[in-house]
Amino acid sequence: MHISHLLLLLAAGAGLCSCTQLEVTAQLGYAQLALDGDVGYSTPAANGEATDLAIRQDIQSAFGLGEDQGTPYGRLQLDTGVLVWSVSGFMFEEEGRGTLAANFGENLTAGTEVYTDFALNNAKAALAFEIGLGPVSISPGIAANFIDLSMAAEDSIGIVREEVELAAPIPLGFLRAELDLGIVALVAEAGYMSVDVEDVEASMLDLEALLAVRPLDWLDLFVGYRSIAIEAEGLIDEDEVDLDLTLSGFVIGGGVRF
Repeated sequence: MHISHLLLLLAAGAGLCSCTQLEVTAQLGYAQLALDGDVGYSTPAANGEATDLAIRQDIQSAFGLGEDQGTPYGRLQLDTGVLVWSVSGFMFEEEGRGTLAANFGENLTAGTEVYTDFALNNAKAALAFEIGLGPVSISPGIAANFIDLSMAAEDSIGIVREEVELAAPIPLGFLRAELDLGIVALVAEAGYMSVDVEDVEASMLDLEALLAVRPLDWLDLFVGYRSIAIEAEGLIDEDEVDLDLTLSGFVIGGGVRF
């Protein structure tokens, strides 16, 4: 009995080793992204009383944003054959000039010409459980998307300045799907979150799709698409914020696998 138990354990261990792999992919590339959407912002008056509700304004006409901007893009993935860990990120910045259609903050009024600085830094970390179905794998899991967003607007002579800031790690439900044909692979990822807590309603949809070509075992070339959509309405740090923003565009680059 003891010998048969030992043989069963060895067989199970051999089966586990045979289906377990360890593959690391490190990628670096270029992303060309553009901003779209609306932003509304209102702050309490000096006496603490509420001002007008935040009125959404078009990101292009009111703030002069929305042109394509280039930024570095990085991604690291560790595939154990069962669990798949991945981290990706980018840093986006844009400057613009527009004319407000409504009040923005406490002191910038409708009709004011403003100079705008916008920045969105993003880092996404995900852990997924891989379910293999031949060349196709489905990997449900969880992700954390760290967003560091700031948007500052000031009048043309630089006297009045208003700024919106949002920085937080956001947990997401996560799903990855992959079709691996050896020299060519297609990967699609989606993460989503929606919350309604206290004075804030918010949602985020994060989409990423990559087409990878592997001319050599260790070389990985890719082209793809990345999109982050954020909606938030309510009180953030006692300020009234109402925003609906999407940052999206293509990514291209290469990397190594080992």
